[in-house]
Amino acid sequence: MGRSCCPNTPTPPRATILSASGREDGTFCFLYQVERVTVPGTASQEGGTVAVVAGIDEAGYGPLLGPLVVSGVAFEVPDEAAGEDLWTPLADVVARSPRDPARLPVDDSKRLFDHTRGVRHIERTALAFAAAAHRPARNDEASPKSLPHCDIQRPNVTGTFGGLLDAIAEIGERLDGYPWHQGGDFPIPLAAGDVAADAERLRHAAGARFLGVRCLPVLVGEYNRLVESHGTKSATLFLKTARLLSWLWTAWGERGLIVHVDKHGGRNRYGLLLHQTLFGARIRALAEGAAESIYQVSHGARRMTVGFYEGGDARHLPVALASIFSKYLRELFMHGFNAWWCQRVPGLRPTAGYATDARRWLADTAPARAALRIPDRLLIRIA
Repeated sequence: MGRSCCPNTPTPPRATILSASGREDGTFCFLYQVERVTVPGTASQEGGTVAVVAGIDEAGYGPLLGPLVVSGVAFEVPDEAAGEDLWTPLADVVARSPRDPARLPVDDSKRLFDHTRGVRHIERTALAFAAAAHRPARNDEASPKSLPHCDIQRPNVTGTFGGLLDAIAEIGERLDGYPWHQGGDFPIPLAAGDVAADAERLRHAAGARFLGVRCLPVLVGEYNRLVESHGTKSATLFLKTARLLSWLWTAWGERGLIVHVDKHGGRNRYGLLLHQTLFGARIRALAEGAAESIYQVSHGARRMTVGFYEGGDARHLPVALASIFSKYLRELFMHGFNAWWCQRVPGLRPTAGYATDARRWLADTAPARAALRIPDRLLIRIA
């Protein structure tokens, strides 16, 4: 796990959720078994080798327009590096800063992207990692069957936006239900340079092997339906996070997993959500607080340590990389969205979709939206 879980850290009490039941008032009653345990080293769990380290993060949680995107990535690392921050073992090929042209920038996407610099840095990193994803031999345990929606057979992910979506994304509804996505494919990269050379350096990196990425774009129509059915946008975010956790659990749970997740707002307790996601698994809370909430999950031969961290994209490289994939896909969606609308409304300024500018954009497009009969439920988020 992260450095906070190393053997030098005082051992926290461990709480096992034995049962969870609903009450009439909508709250839940938990039965916990609390015990003092010795936290295993980050390179092993309960005697098993930990060699897969993963990260999950989102982009587009706050805007009024455009998709929410949640992404997960996975690395295979040497046992002794499983507890490191991964910037260290990959230092020959990645760096937090984009200033070194010989290394790929991997950091919180908000530090690498702004509307002055554009997508150049996040695009270079996302496309290089997508192209470098491990393509296993026929009998490899990370087979296409166990690693769905990752471009592990096809190293060339450049070409078109639609091709990239086919390679790394799973979308919960048809794109052709949105006028701005109908036949609106466009070439990529928009700004990045030699993706193939960057990908080749990643493939030969000694410190870690990139296994793959899975991205879940949530378009506005699906987003609104999920918020209506689940009550809040935070519940919608965790629904997609849970899908990625299930993917990781299925693909690599038997090898042992360390998963880092960026925290969801002010939530500190994730035990019930994990219990609902991984039904039948034993959930043990190692820590629950404002800075981090950490759990051990086990079921039969499967085991996973999952941590939810405040500022996780600054602490763990896999979370930072997941944030880059999420941000890059969102920006590509918005690129196509703005191109379609600017063709139909002369002089229209593009929007990033965030509240203040989104309201300006909605006012500027009101006559065109009425004439085109564009339903608000496909365009404007309800929360």
